[in-house]
Amino acid sequence: MLFDTHTNLMWYPDHLSDEFVEFAWEAKRAKMRLSKDVYFADSESHQANAFDSKPEQLLEASQGVDRVIVFGIKAPFTGINCDQELIASFVAEHADKFIGWCSVDPNDADCVEQLEHYVTRLGLRGLKCSPIYQNWDPQDPRHLPLFRKAESLGIPVNIHQGTSFVRTGPLKYANPIQLEDIAVACPDLRIVISHMGHPWEDECVVLIRKHPNLYTNISALHYRPLRHYQAFNTAIEYGVEHKLIFGSDFPSATAAQVIAGQRKINDVIAGTNLPRIPGEVIERIIYENWKAFLPEYT
Repeated sequence: MLFDTHTNLMWYPDHLSDEFVEFAWEAKRAKMRLSKDVYFADSESHQANAFDSKPEQLLEASQGVDRVIVFGIKAPFTGINCDQELIASFVAEHADKFIGWCSVDPNDADCVEQLEHYVTRLGLRGLKCSPIYQNWDPQDPRHLPLFRKAESLGIPVNIHQGTSFVRTGPLKYANPIQLEDIAVACPDLRIVISHMGHPWEDECVVLIRKHPNLYTNISALHYRPLRHYQAFNTAIEYGVEHKLIFGSDFPSATAAQVIAGQRKINDVIAGTNLPRIPGEVIERIIYENWKAFLPEYT
């Protein structure tokens, strides 16, 4: 079964600021110079091409996918402010395929109450957050009650831990290693680290090796072919390739484009003696590895 564990539902100007889309568009242009497997809305507006994911776009991009997790991050610090009611309404209309996760800002004094409301009343089934977008220190114990609440609710968490194009996002909070205090404090909490924590893929690999309930997704990696290959090779060397799960990060790319990108991973080492990433490893990442992280959907 093809399970896209990482898609966004948000668009300009309703949820994204002028500055966010300006930097998002420059980042997308850079990706498009390196790979053709990048989503492009082909709008007359650069703002719409930057990071728009409207319902009709997400539905079209998800054709051929069996199940899809969708969220919209709440991160006003960097110019993103998604409506969680929108996510709940969308998945209610498309419950045969889509699973909604909520986002709360850990800086909000009532973030724990927000999370409980979104899960118990709106029916959202996971949590999305991000230190670099929301400006919070994952090593600050003041944030542990939020993750303990997620643990007690039995829901998984997706944390964008890695770099971003957003000018105001603090890189000092972005290294995956900084999640270790949360993993130790909440050993039963399932966490997936977005994008293998790029460009700290090695740190992400050694972290998920240590902690049974930590995983990582491979979205937004194939645009940079050498880093993509090196990240997967490191995962194999540390024996955690089974903890890499599929996600598209739409509107960065469609699921089909991400699959195409995975199957080209060895192109960058053609003609060398470097070890190839086995095809069976790629196919398990695409179709199988999500089952250990999300057994409730098997």
